[in-house]
Amino acid sequence: MPAQSEGFQDIIVTAQRRSERLQEVPVAVSALNAAQIEARFSRDLLDLGSIAPNLIIDPILGNGTAAISIRGIQLNDVEKSFDPAVGVFLDGVYLASTTGALLTVFDAASIEVLRGPQGTLFGRNTIGGLINVRRNTPTGELGGRVSLTYGSFDQFDVKGVLDLPAIADGAIKAKVAAINLSGGGYFWNVTRNQREGWNELLMVSPQVEFGISDSMKLLVTYDYIRDRTPTRPVTSLTDTNQLFGGLGGLGRPASDADFHRRPTTSLFQEAFLTTHSITGDFGWNVGEGHDIIALVNYRDTDESAIQEFDGVAATLFNTLRPQQIDQFSAELRYQGDFGAVKLVSGLYYFDSSYNNNQRTYFFGGEVGGTDYQQSAKSYAVFAQADWNIVGGLSLSVGGRYLRDEKTACGGTATGPRDARDFDSPLSVSYGECSDERQSSAGYIPGVDGTQSWTKFTPRIGLSYQMDDVLLFASYSEGFRSGGFNGRGASPASFGPYDPETVANWEFGVKSDWLDNRLQVNLSAFFMKYRDKQEDVVFPDPIAGTVTVVQNAANATINGFEAEVRAMPVDGLTVGFNFGYLDASYDAWTDLGPILDGPSAGSLGVIDKSGFDLRRAPQFTGEVNFAYEHDLGNDRSLRFNADYNFKSSYSIVANTVTINNPNPGIVPDIGLLNGAITFNTKRFQISAFGRNILNENYFMHVLDVGTTFGRTAASPAPVPTFGLWSFGTINPPATYGVEVQVRF
Repeated sequence: MPAQSEGFQDIIVTAQRRSERLQEVPVAVSALNAAQIEARFSRDLLDLGSIAPNLIIDPILGNGTAAISIRGIQLNDVEKSFDPAVGVFLDGVYLASTTGALLTVFDAASIEVLRGPQGTLFGRNTIGGLINVRRNTPTGELGGRVSLTYGSFDQFDVKGVLDLPAIADGAIKAKVAAINLSGGGYFWNVTRNQREGWNELLMVSPQVEFGISDSMKLLVTYDYIRDRTPTRPVTSLTDTNQLFGGLGGLGRPASDADFHRRPTTSLFQEAFLTTHSITGDFGWNVGEGHDIIALVNYRDTDESAIQEFDGVAATLFNTLRPQQIDQFSAELRYQGDFGAVKLVSGLYYFDSSYNNNQRTYFFGGEVGGTDYQQSAKSYAVFAQADWNIVGGLSLSVGGRYLRDEKTACGGTATGPRDARDFDSPLSVSYGECSDERQSSAGYIPGVDGTQSWTKFTPRIGLSYQMDDVLLFASYSEGFRSGGFNGRGASPASFGPYDPETVANWEFGVKSDWLDNRLQVNLSAFFMKYRDKQEDVVFPDPIAGTVTVVQNAANATINGFEAEVRAMPVDGLTVGFNFGYLDASYDAWTDLGPILDGPSAGSLGVIDKSGFDLRRAPQFTGEVNFAYEHDLGNDRSLRFNADYNFKSSYSIVANTVTINNPNPGIVPDIGLLNGAITFNTKRFQISAFGRNILNENYFMHVLDVGTTFGRTAASPAPVPTFGLWSFGTINPPATYGVEVQVRF
């Protein structure tokens, strides 16, 4: 129904691990409530990549893998041995992998985007920020809703949630949510004469809440995810200057959108992902203003994917990657209100194991692959105290001390998953392997594969609340642990590499005006990025290509963000967010051959500090509006639209390349989405469109095997070699209809 005259309803967030009004939290956080999420007709987080300034969410290949960037800090890889730079949390649980991070958002109560390092209260590997998805809990009353969506390219989605009546005198409440996503494949493979790029995902999530007593509750959630979505297609961007560029002109420029939505790859890129997850969320109110919370989760994922990377009909380079990852996490937290002081403190434990048995095929034959095991543990103690010094002046002091441990074992191998052969003359092994693995798989003890790191990440903040205006300033640090390279093809590329850190200074204001009809939030930040982990892909005679992680760079990232919401008249809401980034490397050096002069052929220092940081556009923003017109008798019409824009930015590490033009540079883009909804008390029907202006851009590009030299006179990088380039283009304009029934 239309918005009422009292202005905006409060949005409640948990940015400080307790429920607070968004406008009263001295942290840079953006949030959507359930109604706002539903109005955007989003299948997953990918469709919500413009809800906050300086936020980019792109898919990478398959299995729901996401490259999420906040303020220019991101991870651009599917490899699970690499920790994400932006944490994704589901109901407070940290997800250890970028795979599966494109969460579905049906039945979400809220989505929060916390910008900047969150090393104190949320902990490990939230160096760039985090996205927190919180789902609705059981109501204890019979009810629910079912929605059917049909859209372009035979998209057909079924979503439903059922709340059951409470039993045992209201002590036990239960609900179940389920979604099935199918279709939507916007590629047509001209070699296989078949549509590609569709979704095929089933997720079922039952929840039971036990009211143990008036002061104790336990919420148990089980998630079953069955994802059979094939690997996302890629097409060739190979330039004539690259090694494979002469084989019949394999690639086309990124601007040829029609070509890039008609892939020519010959393999069916079958993929599957199966996840079982169970979460226990226990809350005990031990006294007024004092709570103990225990959050325990176990999550197990088994997956496999065929990926053809060459982007052409000839099968030049492809892999089969069967993988398994499980994680266990436990957090015990105390929250207390001591009048002028509010305290959050806790203990955290995380344990995961990961196995990858990659088989690599080059020009149709198996050339080997990597066999990799990793276990990771993390221990932490944390606390934050917020002290109301006097009046509206408050001081916040917090910190987290953590210890991360990783043990890794790997080697090059051929053969199927259960019968690997490590006896090839080209095979090497490295890392600390268990006696069982050594005897059964033929490993030879090699490079020390155990490493640990400790770090204290502090936060100090000062805020001043005066009527409807909040001023705040803070200093915080973030930490992303070091590790080992799960795709290393030799002891040299195996690692370990070191952790990276960020120091962040931030200043902001949040304000409400005109009887809560206008909200204006501003923030400015200054970040120093140290020992930045750079993943670089090189040619390799054994594995075809090899990824090497270097702690090669320091960077400075400064910026400004604005978020404005206004309600000019009842029923009309207008929103605007804007982000500005000034991101550059302070230093990034490498070694490469000198190409001329008397020292030609010897190694010299190459200066890569002029490269661009990935997914760090100078400008990002969104303009949106929602208008609801009351038709009477519990009926209304709602109109929604949003236009989001990004200035040119890089999605590849090599911003200097032999490709001309560089396909990894995304040009300025602007996307328009909109919807019209007829709503009654029990029923609604909507028509919606996404990317209505039919903008074309690449979401993911890899420039494979580019190497650099330098001249005797200058350390500037000169590209000397490249194998090929490939990428995935975005969906064209799409439209759909959704029918929803509430009961």
